[in-house]
Amino acid sequence: MKIDIVPEKLASPIDYRVLLIIGAIVVGFHILVNNSKESDSLIYGFSMIIPATVSVFAFITARRYAGTLLYSRAYKILGIAFLLMFSAELTYFVYEQILEIDPYPSIADVFFFVFYPMLILYLILNIRFFAPQITKTGIVTIGGTPLVITSAYIYLTISDVGSFDFYYGIIFVAAASTTLGLSIHTARIFNGGLIGTAWLVLVIGIMLDVVGDIWYYYIEANDGYTLEHPVNLFWYSGSLIILYSLYKHKKSL
Repeated sequence: MKIDIVPEKLASPIDYRVLLIIGAIVVGFHILVNNSKESDSLIYGFSMIIPATVSVFAFITARRYAGTLLYSRAYKILGIAFLLMFSAELTYFVYEQILEIDPYPSIADVFFFVFYPMLILYLILNIRFFAPQITKTGIVTIGGTPLVITSAYIYLTISDVGSFDFYYGIIFVAAASTTLGLSIHTARIFNGGLIGTAWLVLVIGIMLDVVGDIWYYYIEANDGYTLEHPVNLFWYSGSLIILYSLYKHKKSL
């Protein structure tokens, strides 16, 4: 029988050396691809390996939490989210490198977009369990974050109003900023050590990932994105931090 209980082992201190290693890997890789003739292959490889690995670890974590209804379901959803991200990166690669077709927009964007509802569902499941009563601050954070960010995006790209990229970007920025608002609220719930730092680290990773997404759609609206753009640092670091958090969950069980 599956029940909703909080595991006994919640304490899981952050090893800041791991975060420094992640930072060094991300920065080092960014420098490498900006000085390599094979940068495209390196970037696509890295961009597919990371979400695939996160997905595998999420499903492993879900299996380790098989005795709890909430965690088993939540981490399966997280695993599906990053499986969708892997599918998006793979599709993007096929379009651009094999078919030599512009991947924006393409079927890859369907995978990218569904990634957000999966993350949102993951966050909502945890919020409902750990803090079902949302405070006024929480309501402002959850509702205000997407309102402010989406409004800022519209203001900054208003010169493109009427174009496909303008409206397409609004849809994705609204979804990403909604995810960010929920992430910030969840981080506030997890802060303070009540349920351990592994969850907090995971949410911070999600936040970095989503901030990168929001920045990307602003860049794309202005035709400024390249595979070597610094926005990739947010995606790489966010996903690696999520991977680290899943390892911490596994170790704390």
